[in-house]
Amino acid sequence: MIRVNEKLIMMVVPFWMDLGTSIFYLAAPLVVIELGGNPVELGLIGTITASVHMVLANLVGRLSDRLGRRVLIVTGPLIFGTSCVLMTQTGEVKGVLALAALNGISLAIFWPPFQAWIADLQAGAHLARNIGSFNMSWTASHLIGPTLSGFLFGLHPRLPFLVAAVLSFLLFFLMRASVNDRSPQPEKGREPFPLEGEESDGRRNFLYAIWVANFASWFILGNVRFQFPKLARELAIGSHMIGLLISCIGLSQFLGFFLLRGSDGWHFKKSYLLGAQLIAASALLLIFSFSKQLIFASAFLMIGLCSSLTYYSSLYYAVRLLKKKGKGTGLHESILGSGVVLGPILGGVVAHSAGLRAPYLLSLAILVGAVATELGLTKRRSI
Repeated sequence: MIRVNEKLIMMVVPFWMDLGTSIFYLAAPLVVIELGGNPVELGLIGTITASVHMVLANLVGRLSDRLGRRVLIVTGPLIFGTSCVLMTQTGEVKGVLALAALNGISLAIFWPPFQAWIADLQAGAHLARNIGSFNMSWTASHLIGPTLSGFLFGLHPRLPFLVAAVLSFLLFFLMRASVNDRSPQPEKGREPFPLEGEESDGRRNFLYAIWVANFASWFILGNVRFQFPKLARELAIGSHMIGLLISCIGLSQFLGFFLLRGSDGWHFKKSYLLGAQLIAASALLLIFSFSKQLIFASAFLMIGLCSSLTYYSSLYYAVRLLKKKGKGTGLHESILGSGVVLGPILGGVVAHSAGLRAPYLLSLAILVGAVATELGLTKRRSI
């Protein structure tokens, strides 16, 4: 059985796992549309997955601190691959929604322990770079996954799920052979940031502000990924082009993570956060106002850049400032999961009642509220 070293696992596995999920979650809304699903049902795909993920992620993260990472990490791809196989046999919207719940279990079991496992590999100054490599890996899959899914869906509606299943089962065998539990590495040298219970009020409040910002980012992403295909179909945009447009998010996230990985100048800087959110607000107005594919692509690139900053910050600060890394990654995943829970379903409700552009005005309102909350959390300290 093939076994690879830990550093290669850190680079390859996030790409591999998210390639399967990005294939699935472009094809699943298209299947629901073909089955006659409405915008609320489209939103429920993301909301159900994220609800289960949100509820379980924090619990699983803490569990991995006690029982170890390996068994949870290995189980995740096995469950997801099983869901993909079952998806090839589903002919009703209710079946798709039931499998969305199973996917939530698989993702909650996999991601928090895997992120904590990465944090265990290297402490101190190299932690930020390891997290940057991890981020670049999973976003690279979003450059390929939606485009590949759209192409496969054009050949046969069930083909994307077969490909995702094969990827997941292969990943299960690779992880089973290659991943072992390990103790967290001791810190070397001076502690750049204080740990839980020692951090200043300013840094603690900034962590809370970042969590609010990341919630807003994933609320927006949930709307784009699960509501945009319906709008695109109404505008006579084909499945291939829908996949390419959604891939623009992955492209800009990848570039954003690459730039952030190479510098620490953005750490705890409010100006970077607010600037990124201003870009996202402009993108939402573009999606609401225009119908050109080039405009959509530009808007998705802008949204991806904002989410790259909030995601990187949320994960890095969580594992850097909290002693128990499983707890930190669990909180990170649960908070972003709550954005994906509420975004698609609330977007679906307003799309059903006020039109297919309404989710982007709703997302803008959430973003404005998030910025106001962040300013309230950070106003006492200049960061």
